[in-house]
Amino acid sequence: MSILLIRANRNDVDQAALDVHGVESIVDPYLSISKVNNPGGIARLREALIAPGSKWLVVTSTNALSFFQAELNPGELEQIIQTAPDLNFAAIGAQTEKLLNDLGAHNVLRASEADSDSLASVIAKTEPCPVIIPSSSIAMKSLSRTLITHGFELVEEVIYATEAVTHFPTSVKQIANGQISGVLLRSPSAARAFVDFNGVVDLPVFCAGRTTAAQAGVLGLSVSAVSVDPSPETVALTISEYLKAHSS
Repeated sequence: MSILLIRANRNDVDQAALDVHGVESIVDPYLSISKVNNPGGIARLREALIAPGSKWLVVTSTNALSFFQAELNPGELEQIIQTAPDLNFAAIGAQTEKLLNDLGAHNVLRASEADSDSLASVIAKTEPCPVIIPSSSIAMKSLSRTLITHGFELVEEVIYATEAVTHFPTSVKQIANGQISGVLLRSPSAARAFVDFNGVVDLPVFCAGRTTAAQAGVLGLSVSAVSVDPSPETVALTISEYLKAHSS
């Protein structure tokens, strides 16, 4: 019996974290991500970053930063981060903070809860200024709405797309046959894709945050446990503790 990992990429880090606790897992992505052809948007993001005056670079996912970096010249994002005047940094969680740190960012702002609403609330307490956000085609708008209502100017551009896979995932049959012991959902889009392919099934559902858990609940899924933060280590511990507590 295994935990199903369905996000588009980076399932290996969750798999490694689960391995530490002796929890088996299988990878079967229900989502795919791809570059959005938006050269004008990339240029606007870049120009906003190097413009004079205080501003924020807000990173809401590892994919957002990776796709943005890939669209710039080699080493350009690192140079901007390390030399742009009055550039502040905000990250939604520990993984995005680490990526920014690796590129040379210091004093990265994070909220106590790793979700868009919490991050928006923290940024909104600062002096209004431009906020630069590389984003996904299905990014939630709560962050943008909150900042706009607090007088911030948004420079937000879609640079990658997240979609459900076009093939039928192998794990759908495994779930129907009782061969999967639970599923990890890391985003609202993952919850939607899971239900689209499987319907509302009787299976332990583990969520990497409250926003995802809320979406799973709306879709009719019964959430077994919610990690207090989305780091692979904390998520794996949450799943392991649940499985131990409910082992027969």
